[in-house]
Amino acid sequence: MIKRILIFMAVLGAAFQLCAAARRGDGDDHRYGGRSIFKMRRVTVPQPYRFERPENVVDDNWRAVEPKRFEGGEAIRQPRETRPPAQHAAIARNDDFVKNIRGEQREETLQGHYYWHNTGGVRYAHFVDGHGIHWYGFYHGPAFYWSRYYANNWWWYDSAMTRWVFWWDGYWWWWGPGGIAFVYIDNNYYPYDTVTGAVVVQKPEAAEPPKDLPSPGEGQKWISADKSRMVQIHGDGAEAFLYDNSGMPPVYLAYLGRDVVKARFSEGSPAQILVDFKDGTFALYDMDGKPQKAAASKPPDVTQPPAPESVPSPPTSAPGQ
Repeated sequence: MIKRILIFMAVLGAAFQLCAAARRGDGDDHRYGGRSIFKMRRVTVPQPYRFERPENVVDDNWRAVEPKRFEGGEAIRQPRETRPPAQHAAIARNDDFVKNIRGEQREETLQGHYYWHNTGGVRYAHFVDGHGIHWYGFYHGPAFYWSRYYANNWWWYDSAMTRWVFWWDGYWWWWGPGGIAFVYIDNNYYPYDTVTGAVVVQKPEAAEPPKDLPSPGEGQKWISADKSRMVQIHGDGAEAFLYDNSGMPPVYLAYLGRDVVKARFSEGSPAQILVDFKDGTFALYDMDGKPQKAAASKPPDVTQPPAPESVPSPPTSAPGQ
């Protein structure tokens, strides 16, 4: 099992190199102080949708021009959503709603005009830009967002990552460089593993060692194949500590966290330590106890020009526009 996880972590690293340099966290080892560890968990997700026709993939620079007021003249005060909107699940799963917008695209064709609708308590604007592209602005809730319904898929532009993402089977997806699919989970994009049908997501967590560090003694312990390292669990809190086991007595190296159920050492070079926690998460460390981070993807490390507006903004003084 540990071999499979480490192989997958290597795949993660290769994927991130295709995207950009990885984000770095605050997991530096402070020998006798607090630090962050990166607790990971495996999430099974459905297979991503593959586009057989490249023309069905949205990758242009056109954007909808946002209205300043609702149809009745009330000022729009909601901020634009800056993360892939989770609330889109209710829209995408509503078959009747999708049928309605298909009909709207046939009947509402005036360019530069906002068609306002309130369906099932969801307020949204249908906007047709100067290129004939249909946009749907959803203003239900604390933030609004624009989405495109194109070639039977919903699309949303992530301006922070400079990428178009599409909705599929409960998740937002992005096909990255090299044909690697990334799925958006827990506010980050993670590469999808086609072998396991899952992704590994992570969350930083503070790890504060006890004031009085224990000495090696009785308790559950794991020793590396070369005998140089030992992980031992101490106390009712199941706190795990890493020791240099090359001499006697063993010397404390690092605190690995609490609520630990198991530790394992990988084979090969460089060797790593895999720690399992009671909540079903796991964490990776190097042989000196430094937490290892599976960074999320970043946009290409290039300067992106600002996206042009589709058409000039309509007047804001006339309600219904």
